[in-house]
Amino acid sequence: MATALNCVLCQPSELQRLVRSEPAIAAQWQTLPRKRFAPGACLQAAGQPCTRSWLIEQGLVRCFYLAEQGTERNRSFHTEGAWVGGSMPPLTTVSPYSVEALEPTQAVELSYATLQAWHRQFPQIQPLLNDAMSYLFANQSQREAELLSLSAQARYEAFLAGQGALAERLPIHHVASYLGISNVSLSRIRARLGMANQGRSA
Repeated sequence: MATALNCVLCQPSELQRLVRSEPAIAAQWQTLPRKRFAPGACLQAAGQPCTRSWLIEQGLVRCFYLAEQGTERNRSFHTEGAWVGGSMPPLTTVSPYSVEALEPTQAVELSYATLQAWHRQFPQIQPLLNDAMSYLFANQSQREAELLSLSAQARYEAFLAGQGALAERLPIHHVASYLGISNVSLSRIRARLGMANQGRSA
């Protein structure tokens, strides 16, 4: 079973505490752009420089790779309270994957330039920023371990155990792509688990 991971900076109460801890941060936070994305809108395209990240206030986005033959492979999903971007901020690199809205999404946009400035101006936020980065690394390491060591059914059961609420919001084909299996294989697994008529099919 997957180990629970927590990101302190992703918790609304902790983020609010951080913003309110310093009037200058609070003032700058209020000026950050609030963006709205329709389903299917691209927040970040693969191959493009990463210059900003987003805090999802409402909605659902996915990060996915696109193979040369046009096959999409879902890397991760992000919902309310999560940070998402195309690399590890505040380093500006080329994004290896795309970020797409799956639902009507509202997000706070934080540029890497602003984040770098905050690093210099507000050393007290360093522990929380470091915690957020550690969370991202640990979460990805856990996912890689599951893909390499668990059976398809065990991966699906781990996904349901850790992200059951998210599973209800996703079409089956997106879940199958995330698990690294075909739609047919996932349908068979769901039938064995007595879930054939549950969840979204499109």
